[in-house]
Amino acid sequence: MVSILNDGPLLVQTHTTEAGQQVVEVTLNAPNALNALNGEMVDLLLQHVPAWEADDNVIAIVMRGSGSKAFCAGGDVRQLYHEINKGNLDVGESFFNHEYTMDLMLHRLTTPLLVWGSGYVIGGGMGLLQGAAIRIGTHSSRLAMPEVTIGLFPDVGASYFLRQVPDDLGLFLGLTGAMLNGTDGRQLGLLDALLSDEDYQHVIQALKTMPRQSQSDTLEKAQEHIKCLESKASTNALVSNLQSHRASIIAALKQPDLASVVASLSSLKGQGKWLDKAIQTMEQGSPTSLHLFYRAFNAAFTNVTAALLQEYVVGVNAARLGEFKEGVRALLIDKDRQPKWRYTSVEDTPIAWIDQFFITDNVAPAHFS
Repeated sequence: MVSILNDGPLLVQTHTTEAGQQVVEVTLNAPNALNALNGEMVDLLLQHVPAWEADDNVIAIVMRGSGSKAFCAGGDVRQLYHEINKGNLDVGESFFNHEYTMDLMLHRLTTPLLVWGSGYVIGGGMGLLQGAAIRIGTHSSRLAMPEVTIGLFPDVGASYFLRQVPDDLGLFLGLTGAMLNGTDGRQLGLLDALLSDEDYQHVIQALKTMPRQSQSDTLEKAQEHIKCLESKASTNALVSNLQSHRASIIAALKQPDLASVVASLSSLKGQGKWLDKAIQTMEQGSPTSLHLFYRAFNAAFTNVTAALLQEYVVGVNAARLGEFKEGVRALLIDKDRQPKWRYTSVEDTPIAWIDQFFITDNVAPAHFS
């Protein structure tokens, strides 16, 4: 029996197909916070998703966000900040274990997971989207991994899934927090389909009318149907923000070290508002964060589990070493947007300081491997 949640931060509705099987529809329900992923949402997903996975009568899980503005605009890191501020420097162990367990669970599902990534899909929301078997964007989609602005680093598996982006452009996305529209996300392989915002009910209806079949057959037929919808929606797709800058960005990324990459990207200022904003984010972000992501990206993980295991260590240490606390304070707590980063540039950031984030001593083992 599939459980139903009618209230709270996670809404669940079940749809019975014409053949008597079930499609589970999950809605992140915090529209006033742009459906930011909080601890209660994670708890509920960890509680219910395994039951749906074990139920042979469930042929698909569909996940979306409440309202029209966002699927999920990141993780709610304020709670983590307040715990660190009270002196609980080990809170990162439970926080990151919790979130990454959920992320890995989604990646490992055999039940087809479809994520409807309309509106803002940021940070932790990208972790949910990239765990899906079918990652659906819309004309309103805005995708980004801007963790350098809060003294953290692109995580939730980003050191793996951004590595899969062609031409090392995932490095650019992680260093700059650049916001992609749906067209960009589709072209870079971060989305499997780009539909109209009005197509959601067509997807649900297609699943409900499917014959009795296996989960793999459901996935194949859903992919075929969504491909058909995409061909009809393509005429209204937004123009790529990235395409006109792509060659110059790729050239800048070919520099031999982080300082040279940052300098080369900075030299591209003046080519357009979208690129200028991305470069400004990089220049105002934490130099420590830029180093952390550059090292994680160049580890070239071949699977998301390995990426999450290292991200866990770095995240736990980030919760202890101060840069993350200061970034959250400046952006989300005091909102003065004047972070006092430990070091002012990537050139001035000692490698010994960065090494501390990767040390496993005194980091409790991850629970999700």
